[in-house]
Amino acid sequence: MSEESCKRRTATLRLGLILTVGLAVLASACGFIVSETESALVLRFGKPVRTLDKSGFYLRLPAPIERVVRIDRRLQHADIRLSETLTKDQRNVIVPVFFTWKVADPLRFHVSVSDTANASGKLDALVTSARNTVLGRHPFGDLVAAEGRLSLLQDLEKEMLALAANDARETMGIELLSTGITQIQLPEANTESVFRRMRAERKREATQFRAEGRAKAAEMKAETDKQASGMIAGAKRQAEEIRGKAEAEAAAVYAKAHGEAPEFYRFLRELQSLRTVVDKNTTVVLDTSVAPFHWLKESDAHPPSLQPVPSPAPSQPVAPPVPAPALTEHQPVSSQPAPQLPAQLPEATTLPATPVTLDQ
Repeated sequence: MSEESCKRRTATLRLGLILTVGLAVLASACGFIVSETESALVLRFGKPVRTLDKSGFYLRLPAPIERVVRIDRRLQHADIRLSETLTKDQRNVIVPVFFTWKVADPLRFHVSVSDTANASGKLDALVTSARNTVLGRHPFGDLVAAEGRLSLLQDLEKEMLALAANDARETMGIELLSTGITQIQLPEANTESVFRRMRAERKREATQFRAEGRAKAAEMKAETDKQASGMIAGAKRQAEEIRGKAEAEAAAVYAKAHGEAPEFYRFLRELQSLRTVVDKNTTVVLDTSVAPFHWLKESDAHPPSLQPVPSPAPSQPVAPPVPAPALTEHQPVSSQPAPQLPAQLPEATTLPATPVTLDQ
């Protein structure tokens, strides 16, 4: 009895195990699980029959009748390949662009591109075409944020997105979420051209600043010269006035002095004439009886009295003194006759013509 029970129990366990394994095999062949990050397409003999977007457990006919294609619904990121493009003003630029996308229509996505790798390649071509179209509508200056002006890059990115998003959804079932410009590069030849243009512009500005500076300097110099000329003219005028007053005072002093001692003035003028006529190492033959050379003759003549002439009595009118010229000027000796020597001189002292050598 116990042996039969044991055999029955063993058979039941084996049957249960076989059923469990069979059910597991059947479940794996006829069921599948869809996760939160993906969508699923059920294909019957290669033809899509169902699209599953929600996560969970689903049944299907065993292969090869039906099979499941899983499509990733997560956000995808990619960059287009580097290439040159032309702006509106025919400037070659290299503008790398990135884009983000996700699957919006799994069925259309499977039919048109089938997998993510093919989708990235087709989106690369689509976004590159949109970039070239948008940059061809704008000049190079719109790519650079000039001083005092907002950058237009965001507007360019929006234009690229609007141009490429519709084609991506309609042809590939992909929702293009964003596009962005990572940087702006110039080809090697364009870089040198830009540098030359920048140098030319800076040189033009420097030339303009120098010209303005020279004009300002000339204006300041002219104004300074005008002020200096006015100051010099005023100084010369003031100097002439002072010199005229001084000469007038000096003439008055000379006139007063000469009026007090006329013989002494005549004596000084004769000596000055001698100094002018006779130079150093000069030999002259002259008559010492003629003024002013009579002072060179050793005789008993004495210089005129240096005492001032006494003033006349108040009752007698006095003639005003005649102003005499300054001693610094070479003027002829006074026309008044020189004092006459005696007609007869002692024989020992008679020298009608005496050679005289003057060494100053």
